[in-house]
Amino acid sequence: MSLITACPACQTQFEVTDEQLQAYAGKVRCGECNHVFDARSHLVVTGAFPQSESDVVATASDAEVYFKVSAEAAQIDTPAETPDISLKPDIALEEPTPTWNLRVDETEHAEREVPAFLRNVSLSDERPAPVESPASQWLFVTLSGMLLLLLLLQFVYFSRTSLAANYPQTKPFLQAFCQQLHCDVSLPQDITQLTIDDADIQEHKERQGVLAFSSVLMNHGSVPQAYPKVELTLTNTADEAVLRKILKPADYLPASVNHTLGLAPQQEQSVKVLLGVDEKLVTGFRVAIAY
Repeated sequence: MSLITACPACQTQFEVTDEQLQAYAGKVRCGECNHVFDARSHLVVTGAFPQSESDVVATASDAEVYFKVSAEAAQIDTPAETPDISLKPDIALEEPTPTWNLRVDETEHAEREVPAFLRNVSLSDERPAPVESPASQWLFVTLSGMLLLLLLLQFVYFSRTSLAANYPQTKPFLQAFCQQLHCDVSLPQDITQLTIDDADIQEHKERQGVLAFSSVLMNHGSVPQAYPKVELTLTNTADEAVLRKILKPADYLPASVNHTLGLAPQQEQSVKVLLGVDEKLVTGFRVAIAY
């Protein structure tokens, strides 16, 4: 049995194959008039020995159903013409991917408008650099030197005690400097470098009613230290203060010791003082040093 379709426009008949019908859902183009039509609707069935007209019609109907089912399985639509809406595929077609139209704000990347007074500036409008004269340069150097000298004098003034202790050879110059400023070059007073130890208090062997206090003052530092004040507190049995006395260096140092020179580094100095008090009331004492 041959499959032949006829063009409805020019009635030209030509043979079609199953692959052609499945590829384009039955759509074919006539080779004579270029008319596009559905070949399944215009099939002409011919046989070698047709029996009757009814047999021919039945055979054509079977072929039309066959090609209709084949076209539904292909599920391919020809973009040239609108597909037959009466044919519904068994599998749903995928939804087309949405296209997002992103609008780019062109003003974001646009060049910012430059004011006219900046846009029209030329090299000729620039002010020339000021010319420095030799006099101004010397004035700047002089003022800078005076400021440096002032800073140096301030450092010497506030550090004179430490300078004189660590560099004894500078002490005469510092004393002369202080004479102009009405100041003095004193000894360092770092109480953390001093300790008082071996303190003891006893009744005087020859004088009644007199207590003899003795101790040892030590300088653990590397520079001389000024002699501190010694605070001596005598207590009774209830640890209450009976007598409190502040002893200056001249009070507890021997007459042969010049206290203005201070206590030399890594040296010891004995401390002795006599106190007139009723020894019956005194049972203990406390001693401390301070500046």
